[in-house]
Amino acid sequence: MRGRTARALFVLSLPLVPILAFIAAPLPPHLLDYRPITSVKILDRDHNLLRELRSREDGRSTPLTTDELTPSVRAAFLAAEDHRFPHHLGVSPTAILRAAKQNLTAGRFIAGGSTITQQLARTLVPRERTLLGKAQEALWALRLEAHLSKDEILTQYLNRVPFGNNTFGLEAASQLYFGKRARHLSLGQAAMLASIPRGPTAYDPIRKPERLAQRRAWVLDRLEKTGLSTPEVVATARAEPLDLTLFAATFKAPHFVAWIASHLDQWGLAEAAVVETSLDAHLQESVEEQIAQEIGRLTDRRVSSAAALVVDNDSGEVLAYAGSADFFNANIGGQNDGIQMHRQPGSALKPFIYAEAFKRGFTPATVIPDLDTSFSAPKGAYSPKNYDRRLHGPVRAREALANSYNVPAVRVADEVGLGNALEVLRRAGFESLKAGAEHYGLGLALGNGEVSLWEAARAYSGLSRGGVTRPLIPVLRAWTADGREVPLRRELKPRRFADPRAANLVTHILSDNAARARAFGVDNALRLPFPAAAKTGTSKGYSDNWTVGYTKERTVAVWAGNFDGTPMIQVSGITGAGPVFKRVMTRAMKGLTPRPLVNRDGLEAASICPLSGQLAGPNCPAAMEELFIAGSGPAHRCEMHGELSASLSPELKQQCLQLAAAEGRLADLGLDFYDWAKNEGLSREPWLAAACLGSGETHAGAQVLHPASGGEFLLISDLPLADQAIPVRVRAAPSMGLLSVYVDGARALELAPPFTGRVPATQGAHVLEVRDRSGAVLDSVRFVVRR
Repeated sequence: MRGRTARALFVLSLPLVPILAFIAAPLPPHLLDYRPITSVKILDRDHNLLRELRSREDGRSTPLTTDELTPSVRAAFLAAEDHRFPHHLGVSPTAILRAAKQNLTAGRFIAGGSTITQQLARTLVPRERTLLGKAQEALWALRLEAHLSKDEILTQYLNRVPFGNNTFGLEAASQLYFGKRARHLSLGQAAMLASIPRGPTAYDPIRKPERLAQRRAWVLDRLEKTGLSTPEVVATARAEPLDLTLFAATFKAPHFVAWIASHLDQWGLAEAAVVETSLDAHLQESVEEQIAQEIGRLTDRRVSSAAALVVDNDSGEVLAYAGSADFFNANIGGQNDGIQMHRQPGSALKPFIYAEAFKRGFTPATVIPDLDTSFSAPKGAYSPKNYDRRLHGPVRAREALANSYNVPAVRVADEVGLGNALEVLRRAGFESLKAGAEHYGLGLALGNGEVSLWEAARAYSGLSRGGVTRPLIPVLRAWTADGREVPLRRELKPRRFADPRAANLVTHILSDNAARARAFGVDNALRLPFPAAAKTGTSKGYSDNWTVGYTKERTVAVWAGNFDGTPMIQVSGITGAGPVFKRVMTRAMKGLTPRPLVNRDGLEAASICPLSGQLAGPNCPAAMEELFIAGSGPAHRCEMHGELSASLSPELKQQCLQLAAAEGRLADLGLDFYDWAKNEGLSREPWLAAACLGSGETHAGAQVLHPASGGEFLLISDLPLADQAIPVRVRAAPSMGLLSVYVDGARALELAPPFTGRVPATQGAHVLEVRDRSGAVLDSVRFVVRR
């Protein structure tokens, strides 16, 4: 008999084995993960909220820890949902029987008798509202009770329960409805929040406060009846008004926040619940204000927007980030981010190419011909033009960069080598320049490649550090919902892109207000009350303009223009982005003591002639101090200025004295600049000065400047052939006297200084030769005339 009883009990217990095994099994590893419901708080550097990003479940939630649950909160929620919670094992038979009776009486499913543990189980493992689903819910509740403490279960429940208005969890609800942390809730406030989960829509504090008040009164009654609170404390809670203090959704620095949100995964912050950024909220507000004011001033010039970025140079931290004039203005495309978009920066790329040139032997005193020049290129001849449509003759590199002359910049890029120029730009941080050097051509020096304002700020900040690129840092720290700090990924590793001495020469030039006065005037937007280096850039067609600059402490990068590409009306970097730059930089430096901008270690000074760039001599009309990389300064005295030669004939001496009296000086600019000086009206006979100074004998040989070798000309059919001719221009020393021009072996004309003339245009291929008095060929070119 005893054996049959044992066997019967064993058979009856068999169905319990899988149930007990299920309950005993460890909880799935991600079951209690808060990430699906946790929103992400984006904070500024002072821990003020910029924006709260909704969770994957399209809600707002901030998990609490068990230590943050106050007695008032515990009591209110137990009274409202499950006053036997501390004593049951996850399922309450009494509650189930009571719910079954209510369902039978109603003839439909109206109550579930769920404990707090069962409600948590239903949230973690959703099920259908059927008897089978109810059984599954009960099993999961038993499993949770087997592996978690009561405090852990209650904390998980309070962090996940919905409170309406896309809000999950007690902490988020407390901040939304009362503007305070959950640990500061009174009993009356806790009772109000405990009233909502039973029906977040039915008891919506915003839309249905009357029903909510009735529900709160019921919860307070339950607190007293269940003994979870004393009558005196409950009476005080009843006297409390609902006193809702709705938390207004914060959306500050919208472009910055949106960009941060889009990069969380890329930076390894997918699990982050709190992200502390580097943004200075006060500076951000000021920057937005300055942009709005300046764009208002430029409306009649067809400028609708601007963007500005402020960086701390020591740390690389981003202090202000304004992507447009108004994020919420659809008429100007306000939600476009002018900091991350790719546009042509114009002349803003020039400083990096000059830095490379200074490393390779150029100096700020190197004279660069700013003359009409055609550069050979794979896609055809390239003839750059200056912004002011003028040619400036001999210009020193300092003048050329400070005044942003295009032709000298292209010459420098050509000398440096296009591949080298592109490489230094990439090392400086312009990673958007992904195409090969042949794609950009020499126009790269003038900014024909598209880059972002972010890259420009990063590169110029590198100049402030003597030629070292470092990552910009928009995020300082980040934490998961459970308080664990998340390691950050930076955008790049620090690297050197320029010789430190060359970078400091560039900084010195970009901060030289006198050097840029010729193009921008003395009182310009780049002139600040503290040392600052700055460069402007204007894209072709006036569709974009830039100003980027730095002090030792801050870098500011500004773009102005129209997101739809509409051209501005004669607005350049100095008149569009420049004034915004000045306003923003002034505010970025507020309260700071400016440090010396230029590090002179490894540099030396010399007194030079401003015209020749050589050491100033006794006959130079002026002298100026110039900086050089140690050992690279000029070794010779100025050769452009001198005294009258002692070997002049009386007739030539008289001519020289007349020339000196008329022009106030005698200067031999050199063969390259003779025609330019005459065309500019600077000298009636520039070639005569060489003879007067006795320097003409140093120029040997002759060169045909026009027609260019391989040039092609087209005859005009409706113009008489006698009126069609080809200009001839030869560079040669005046002392050479007469030169003969031969075309196809026949003498065509004789040339005297300045060696210009014309030869008849006849159809066919031709050879043009220049010969001296003895008949020796000095130079020759081939050209073609077509009909």
